[in-house]
Amino acid sequence: MKTGYVVNPVAGKRKSVELIPRIKEAAQKRGQEACLYITEGPGDAEKKAVAALSDGCRVVVAVGGDGTVNEVVNGIAESGAVMGVIPAGSGNDFARTLGIPLDFEEALECVLQGGTRSVDVGHINGRRFVNVASVGFDAQVVLETYKIKKRIRGPLAYPLGVLKTLAGYRPFAMEIETDERTIRKQVLLAAVANGVYYGGGMKIAPEAVADDGLFDVLVVEDMPRLKILRLFPMIYSGRHLSRSEVEYFRTGKIKISCEEGHINSDGEIIGSCPVEMVMHAGGITVIVPRE
Repeated sequence: MKTGYVVNPVAGKRKSVELIPRIKEAAQKRGQEACLYITEGPGDAEKKAVAALSDGCRVVVAVGGDGTVNEVVNGIAESGAVMGVIPAGSGNDFARTLGIPLDFEEALECVLQGGTRSVDVGHINGRRFVNVASVGFDAQVVLETYKIKKRIRGPLAYPLGVLKTLAGYRPFAMEIETDERTIRKQVLLAAVANGVYYGGGMKIAPEAVADDGLFDVLVVEDMPRLKILRLFPMIYSGRHLSRSEVEYFRTGKIKISCEEGHINSDGEIIGSCPVEMVMHAGGITVIVPRE
């Protein structure tokens, strides 16, 4: 079997490059052909995934973080190819949701010997996402985290991004529309989730199921800065759903409008409001650990 490995060389403090010879060796031992595609910058993982398909790979593996996973999804969607994931980024939240091991050797073994699962795919302004898309405070955090990661990588970057964003925080006037409801209020953030985790292990949507055909939507209304500081640690355990400022519901389609909000899609900023999202059930097949 011919498998393409799309490797982000800057993921995980550039440690992903060191994985290449180990990938080749493990695949060779099992009689599998490993084709390596090294990305050269933002957006290139999608192009490399398309190249892997053109070269006859029916399995394409994202070796990197959630941004690399997102680009590979956009590259192979609707092709019938299967996606594998070897987590090598700072967050690896999509892998957490699916129970894919965060350890390299175990993740590689999963790619080589695992089973498969159909996973839903969200469509967002002409793009696709598989984990979490959001508008508001946390999208601003992503922008600040980009800057921090140039100096500090790893899970600490996101909390530092939260603190920096909080210093200049102001609420967003949003209109959120679904087939079931319309919400108009001052909002801290609106998160639309297919996966459970984001931000490097924060349980933003603790009840999300990646193959139920629905988004789990979290709307957090405006609150004072001190309350925001108290809220964010609660997200790591999923206890934030008990807060009166938090509204949580499910839907298959949603539109969010606001004047200045950026759009965070799987940890990457892809534009600004307004945004429409539609869920496509079973949009991609992913290699996961066998039960």
